[in-house]
Amino acid sequence: MISLAIGGTPLTDRFDDAVVSEAARQPTTAPTVVTDADLDSLPAPVARWLRRVGVVGKPRVVNFVVDMHAQLNRGPDQPWMETPVLQVSFVPEPTRLFLLRTRMKGLPVTGLHAYTHDGARMLIRVAGVVDMVNESGDAFTRAETVTMLNDFCIMAPGALLDDRFVWQPVNDTSATVTFTNGAHRVSATLFFDANDDLVDFSSDDRHSLPDDGGRWTTPLRGHREVNGLRLPAEGDAIWHYADKPDWLYGRFVMQRVRYNVPVGELPRAEALGAADGR
Repeated sequence: MISLAIGGTPLTDRFDDAVVSEAARQPTTAPTVVTDADLDSLPAPVARWLRRVGVVGKPRVVNFVVDMHAQLNRGPDQPWMETPVLQVSFVPEPTRLFLLRTRMKGLPVTGLHAYTHDGARMLIRVAGVVDMVNESGDAFTRAETVTMLNDFCIMAPGALLDDRFVWQPVNDTSATVTFTNGAHRVSATLFFDANDDLVDFSSDDRHSLPDDGGRWTTPLRGHREVNGLRLPAEGDAIWHYADKPDWLYGRFVMQRVRYNVPVGELPRAEALGAADGR
C-alpha cells in the first residue's frame, strides 16, 4: 500500500527524539549476569545454542545498538537499493528504532521503522518531504512484534531469558518460541545446524500488508565473534507464498553490535552509515 503525503518533521529528527524519549522511560536497573542455571529449563537445542553464542557469564542485555548494511528491493523484479542502517533497541520495554537512507530513481529516501509502547509505525520519505509509505495500526504492530523477536534472536540472544518468551522443543535441531508483549503474542520456529548455530527463523505471524506472504523467514550465515558473542554476520529476509514464488526482499550484513550502551552514548541519526564509511 503506497500513500503520498507531504511530510513534516525530518525523519532523522524523529529518530533522535525517539532515542532520547525511549532512553528516558526505560528501566535503569543494573543488569544481572546470565548464569548456566538460567538455561536449564530451555529445550536442549536452545540451551546449546545460547552456550555456543556465549551469553553465560555476560550481563543481561538492556539495550543494543546495531550498524548494518542492507540491500532492499520493492518487488521481485525491482532493482536492489543499497543502504546503511542504524538501529537502537531496548529490551525491558521492547523498542526498536530502525533508520535507513538510500536512493530511489535518483532521489534521496529516508526510512524510519519505530516499534515502541505506542505501537509500530513505518515511514518512508522521498526527498525529505513526500511520504511514500506511512503504515501503522494494530495489525502492523503485531507484525513488527515478530521483527522485534527476530532481532532478539539474531542480535541479542541474551535478551531471551525471561517469562515473556515461552519455548517448546520440536526436535534436536529446532524449537518454537512464543513472545508476548502487551496485547500481542507471536510465535516463531528457530533452526540450528550441527554446530549449534542459529541458521534460520520462521514465523507465520508477520503478515499485515497486501504484499506480505504467509510465512516469513530469515536464513542466516557467516557466524563469527561480534563483541564477545558468536552471531551471524549476514542474513536474508524472505516472504513465502502459497501461490507464487518466494520473494527475497532484503539482504543484511551486520557490521557492529554494542550492548548496554550508556544513555549519554546512544547514537543519533548523524551516525547513520559511520560503520561503512558513509
